[in-house]
Amino acid sequence: MKYLVLMLLPIYLFSFEINFNKKFSKSLPQDTLTTYLSVVVTAESEKEVNERLKKFNKKIKSYNKVEKDHGSLNVRPEYRTSKNAPKITGYRGELRYKVSSDKASDINEFINEVIELKEKRETNVVISNLSWTIKDSAFDIANDILRLEAINWANTYAKNLSEDLKLECKVKNISVNNSYFRPMAKMAYSNAEMSDEKIAVPESNKEDISINPSFVMECK
Repeated sequence: MKYLVLMLLPIYLFSFEINFNKKFSKSLPQDTLTTYLSVVVTAESEKEVNERLKKFNKKIKSYNKVEKDHGSLNVRPEYRTSKNAPKITGYRGELRYKVSSDKASDINEFINEVIELKEKRETNVVISNLSWTIKDSAFDIANDILRLEAINWANTYAKNLSEDLKLECKVKNISVNNSYFRPMAKMAYSNAEMSDEKIAVPESNKEDISINPSFVMECK
């Protein structure tokens, strides 16, 4: 086994522990297209910013072919310095959502409908971090399966080790690192790049999910 590390620790006569790591992996198809949608509005008055963002928010909430999460709305004044004193020159508002769907065509249709609401140059629609990924529920299930696989493998290994060494070996401890890295292809677009054509959707691939538990076997 690669990187097998044996530590013989005398517990009592003819007793020892074996410590090592083993990687368990599973490949899943990326099934969900996710992006962050931002609508940015600038205007002279706070009221105008809110009214224009309200129109976009109504459209976004009414579109039911995609999932929307982490919605946020922020409006803040913009300043310039005049005679060493800050002066409000206008307001900037941003409406932001995380959007996802298992159909790229629905994401494309949704974005185009949002862009069609744009009437003024001071309004900008930005699409960022467009990427395929695995649904969180499927990711969690896959990790649970890998943990169970690791436990079953450890019990079988302890049994085989007992037979080979003519000793009584058992699993003393299994430790799983819960830190995962999930690389994603990312793209970013502004409304100027998307006004007359479909989004260039990144290719969906398979994603490798893995755990690397450490095992402690006790033989005596």
